[in-house]
Amino acid sequence: MTDRVRLKPYLCHVDRVAIMSVAVANTEIKKTDWSFKETEECPKMLEVYLEQAYQNAFCFALACEEPERQWQNPKILMTIIGGNDSTLQAIKATIDSGYSGVSYGHGKKTLTEYEFTREFQLESEKGKYEKFSMTINSNRKAVAIVHEDVLSGNGYILSFDGDDAEEVRKVLGGGNYGLNVLPEWKEVVFHELLDRGHLEYVELYADSGIFPAGLKLMKLTLEEEEADLMISELIKLKKLRFPKDGTGKALEDVDSLTDYMQDYSHVMMEKLSNEISPTHNPIEDGVSEMFDAYKRPLFPVQGHVATAVAKRLQKQKSVIIQGEMSTGKSAMMTAIADAVNRMKRKDGYFACLMVPPSLTKKWATEEIHFLLPEAKVYNISSTKQLIDFHTNWVKNGRKKPKVPTFFVVAFTTMRGDCSLEPAVDFTYKRTNKQIENESAPYKAGYYCPECGLPLQVIEDKSTQTNEQGEEVEVLTKRVMQEIEFGKHRRIRNSKDPANAFCTECHANLWTKRVPTRYSSFKEWAKHERKIVHALKDENTRLVKHIQSTQKELPKASGKPRRTATIEYIRRKMKSFFDISIIDEVHECVKRCHISNHATTKLAA
Repeated sequence: MTDRVRLKPYLCHVDRVAIMSVAVANTEIKKTDWSFKETEECPKMLEVYLEQAYQNAFCFALACEEPERQWQNPKILMTIIGGNDSTLQAIKATIDSGYSGVSYGHGKKTLTEYEFTREFQLESEKGKYEKFSMTINSNRKAVAIVHEDVLSGNGYILSFDGDDAEEVRKVLGGGNYGLNVLPEWKEVVFHELLDRGHLEYVELYADSGIFPAGLKLMKLTLEEEEADLMISELIKLKKLRFPKDGTGKALEDVDSLTDYMQDYSHVMMEKLSNEISPTHNPIEDGVSEMFDAYKRPLFPVQGHVATAVAKRLQKQKSVIIQGEMSTGKSAMMTAIADAVNRMKRKDGYFACLMVPPSLTKKWATEEIHFLLPEAKVYNISSTKQLIDFHTNWVKNGRKKPKVPTFFVVAFTTMRGDCSLEPAVDFTYKRTNKQIENESAPYKAGYYCPECGLPLQVIEDKSTQTNEQGEEVEVLTKRVMQEIEFGKHRRIRNSKDPANAFCTECHANLWTKRVPTRYSSFKEWAKHERKIVHALKDENTRLVKHIQSTQKELPKASGKPRRTATIEYIRRKMKSFFDISIIDEVHECVKRCHISNHATTKLAA
């Protein structure tokens, strides 16, 4: 009897749990209720609770994604709200932070304000929204907050002007599908998607006064392969017809892209000509006259390319030339450098030419002088050569060049620099009391030499609204651990967190370091005292003896005692060069996946 009495409460509890589980399993997910109609006295509104205060804004449009589980709330896909700046900032910050305390409802007009009545609660997805400021009727300011899935057409399509079929056609022609749906096909494709269940309308709220043509949101559930098969099937069934009849036999003999381009390039050129206005049109525009005066005039195609690029460099900073071998890229690059500066009325100019190490002599002795025999060419094999030239140029009054002057620098010389090493060490300090109590140390981390604060790891970023109603970025950080710093410099978070700069003052945490003869200033001071004493006695022999008996400079692999040419140019030669040319640019960038064609980049 005693055992039964003891077991009864537990059995009752088990029964209740079982009954509740069955009830939850049989409960259907409640759909969003949009039945309440707004009036002038009861406008639609959004409300958030932030920093112990309620913020209400007028809602002009709202679309939600239905929840997948019974305990979830609808997810905001798109909303347009209006109100004062502080309220809009608060709601934007709340939605962007993924906070679930957003409510949709209506306001009842009173003597002083609108009394808010909630209809249902909403939730948002952290960091997935874009905000757009807009002006609605009567010059009222509003903000549109749209989920990235709606903006990118990734599952959702938004229609403003009532032409739903056209919006679907644009999405199918975008990057997710890449289908060329002709305008004449859009209605057939649109209704076919509806009939097959791939397209359905999402119920939403939109203010009819602001959207007279209607605001609609459609959900598209269609994979890329399904879309291809559907269009192919509709063409075979002749539900989709091409503007001109054809059998497709003309493509049977086309076996490669080259054959296709030879047969249909004129059609592609005609379409491009109708849509694009080129900087240089070879049919209408001529070649620069200066090219005819060269020792070896450029071929017509080379002349048009050089002229077009030279014109383009007047409007933008860089251009990439891509071509097969033996098309004359070297000649075109030389001509472009000359044409760009002649267009600026410069007979002389400084040009920096960066090339692979195997091409330095060829460029210096053949390529440039082949077109410009009067040009001066300096083959820079070490940074010291460039430093000497620049120093003398400065001493002689910074005279402008009278003839084209090219500085040919190999990639290895340009980037060959001393090694980078961390300028900070891991610091771990505890007081005697902390040691006794086995408590956490008062210092444990990599401390910045500039601001003295520990290096942090940024784990998350969010946007919040401050007391002035302004959006501020809030970072979630923690102190970097010893094993996380690593041996390589990282500007951005990758597999390991960034370690290049201080997270507080942005000071550089790495330094260039080379082997030194003396390990400390104290050791150098001993040598200095001997030298000073010998100099005071005017004992030149002793000075030479002390200098000659110094210990040898230590050698360390991977730590060359040199300065990269590009580093000297960055620090000392700003605005010195009139144009820069990078030959075989794909070899200059590590791990750069580029086509097999040789590529050249020019920058003016």
